[in-house]
Amino acid sequence: MTLMIVVSCTLLLVIGAGLVIAFGDRPVRPPADLARPASGSETPASAFRRYVWGANVATIAAVASAFLVAWPGGRLVMRILALTSPASAQGSLTEAQAIVGIPTVEGTMALLIFAGLPAGFAAAFIYMLIHRWLPAGRWSGPALGVVLLLGFGASVDPLRPDNIDFDIVEPGWLSVLLFAALAVFHGALVAAVAGAVSDCLRSLTSKTWKSYLPLFAAVLFPPTGIVLGLGALLVMAWAKVVPGTRSGHPRAALWVGRGMLLVASLAVLPMFVGAVTSIVSR
Repeated sequence: MTLMIVVSCTLLLVIGAGLVIAFGDRPVRPPADLARPASGSETPASAFRRYVWGANVATIAAVASAFLVAWPGGRLVMRILALTSPASAQGSLTEAQAIVGIPTVEGTMALLIFAGLPAGFAAAFIYMLIHRWLPAGRWSGPALGVVLLLGFGASVDPLRPDNIDFDIVEPGWLSVLLFAALAVFHGALVAAVAGAVSDCLRSLTSKTWKSYLPLFAAVLFPPTGIVLGLGALLVMAWAKVVPGTRSGHPRAALWVGRGMLLVASLAVLPMFVGAVTSIVSR
């Protein structure tokens, strides 16, 4: 059973790496009919159509990254750390009530539902919000991974210092290295899949609705459906209250966005460094 899980997870990661190599340099580009108006006000209807397109791109990228990186990568990292930990750690219960050194089908599926899919959706949704401010080309995805690691790694996961798992598995420096690499890989796959999907996904019409089945399925999952519903309402309300036009200074807007992202990353850097120091020093 252990060998089957390890082999399966490795194959999924290899597929994910292939997608990053093939599509990692593709930006997210909406169809021409969904571009923001060069002049005049944008209507709530047009804003909603563009939002639905972006939400579908994010959903496909989320599911792909969950199944090809976050889930199998998390399982392999746990397996590696179990092998490098002392004999006293074997058989111990982790924070998620898994047994160190004994991977099970039940534990693997729980990892997908409670860690892989949430991480995939969070990363994909955030990418669709900030992708314009990230570096262009192949650096976009890894930069996303770094931003997410700095922003959430020490407070949510995977490098939360109060996680009892880091008191069980060793060495701490290897935990930091593996989880950091996994975060960067995850970001790279999210960007690659989003870019590839955006190249071929048309806007929602009576002829293209089948391409939006992933989004329809995601809406049926309560947590994701609530987030997507609130996002749609906010987008339409914003377009109604503050009708937008294309910015006359796109480069200025770009650098303002990047500056905000940099400031936010620097603000959480001390907490991240503290978390890494705590884990490594155990």
